[in-house]
Amino acid sequence: MTTTLETERLLLRPFTMGDRDDLHHILSDPQVTATLLDVPEPFTLSDAADWIRYAQDGAVNGSLYAFAMVAKHDAVLLGWIDLEIDSEHRRGDMAYWLGQPYWGRGFASEAARRMVRFGFETLDLNRISAQCIASNIASARVMQKAGMRYEAALRHGTRKGEQFYDLHIYGMTRADYGEEHGT
Repeated sequence: MTTTLETERLLLRPFTMGDRDDLHHILSDPQVTATLLDVPEPFTLSDAADWIRYAQDGAVNGSLYAFAMVAKHDAVLLGWIDLEIDSEHRRGDMAYWLGQPYWGRGFASEAARRMVRFGFETLDLNRISAQCIASNIASARVMQKAGMRYEAALRHGTRKGEQFYDLHIYGMTRADYGEEHGT
């Protein structure tokens, strides 16, 4: 994938192996991984390389559009955002995270709004959804700011370690997007 997306403060660009050390550093922070699903703990340099290969492979077959969230002003890796694609049903499932030093500055919301636009306008999706552990209020706000609506709670919908957590599901359809953007 050679697509790079832009927002006011961010570049969303493909991951390269040059991102491995920064990716490892961010995902070695237990504060970052506390509410993330499917992150091995401890997160190793080998895991970081595997994630980058996963992103690159998904881009080749069109099943995953994963972007490094990078600050425009200094090219620092802030986080990850992706859309996992179900092409048969024209759906995308969005996921994202930020390194702890970048929380609370609106970066995730800015990136999520851009990904929603990319999903509907470029990938021609009909639906985009995302989920978060119910206690992750900041992530829920990101989804809301991206235009998604709360749809459902899955009681004990996921497990992290030995504990089960409720999941909150948010979504947006092409019609919702059109209403918001006059298209």
